[in-house]
Amino acid sequence: MVFLRALALFALLTSSVSALAVTEAGNRTLETLAGTFTNPLNQQRGADPCMRFINGNYYLTSTQNSNIQMKSATTIEGLKSAASKVIFSDSTAGRNFDFWAPEFWYLDGTWHLYYSVAGNGDDATHRLHVARGGTNANDPSAGAYSYVGSLIPPNLSTQWAADGSILEVGGSRYLIFSSFQGSNQCLFIVRMTSPTTITGNAVVISCPTLTWEKSGSPVQEGPEAITINGVTHIVYSASFCGTDDYALGILTLSSGADPMSASSWVKSSNPLFSKDPSVGVYGPGHHFMFQKGSAWYFAYHAKSATNQGCGNTRTTRVQPFSTSGNNPVFPKPLGTGVAINEP
Repeated sequence: MVFLRALALFALLTSSVSALAVTEAGNRTLETLAGTFTNPLNQQRGADPCMRFINGNYYLTSTQNSNIQMKSATTIEGLKSAASKVIFSDSTAGRNFDFWAPEFWYLDGTWHLYYSVAGNGDDATHRLHVARGGTNANDPSAGAYSYVGSLIPPNLSTQWAADGSILEVGGSRYLIFSSFQGSNQCLFIVRMTSPTTITGNAVVISCPTLTWEKSGSPVQEGPEAITINGVTHIVYSASFCGTDDYALGILTLSSGADPMSASSWVKSSNPLFSKDPSVGVYGPGHHFMFQKGSAWYFAYHAKSATNQGCGNTRTTRVQPFSTSGNNPVFPKPLGTGVAINEP
């Protein structure tokens, strides 16, 4: 009798384990599997992410419109349930409407927020601004952020501008961003004399000329710099963000060339990263590249269905990428719910 009971118990345990294995095999999320994460990291308001790994923690911002918020967690998966902390808001008329694409940078011993914001309920009035935060290099959310000023080049004083980011090359620092030249939304650059000050006029370094850069409207935006083995690139987003065809492209700075000259930048003829309807990824773009150790990752936003526009349905995703020689090599996009190894 004892033998039969033991045999029955063994059979029950075996069937339970088998059922669990089948369930996990059929469930690509594997959210309970230690050491993995799945995309997306949020269910809405995940556009234009900025993400860093700093001293054991991941920090993440994205466009929230009403203010600037930050999440932190020890794992990428943990960002899903992490509380959002409002790190900056501004009710001042003229700079209190639709905070877009915040980026946090530790420069010259202090954290800074670069963002664009509009006023009077009018998105056409978006301009670039900067706030100054704390001095704790290990925590960009520590210390209050206070408004410093606008970052408006004199030759673009009445011009829409967004997506400010930092380029450091050849011992100099630059602000790179998106604005208009005629009907084209192009990439611009202007010199910086400090983390909160620009000098001189901005110049255009690239405009949308290729078919895949002009879906919906001709757009280049969201520039992000990366230097690999001494070679500097700008990875940018192209085409209108409301289309399924929003994608990433890449410019490469010629060796020893002046980054303030458009002729110094060579554009790749093909997108670096683009939609994949076979896995349900549409309009991937506006990314931010970061490292954990020597490994590279990029946070980006995308949509899980076609024709979802350019609003709150965009969610944050993270994937690793590699390098080959002096160049970044981006993978194909992964669908939501696919288990990815934690860094």
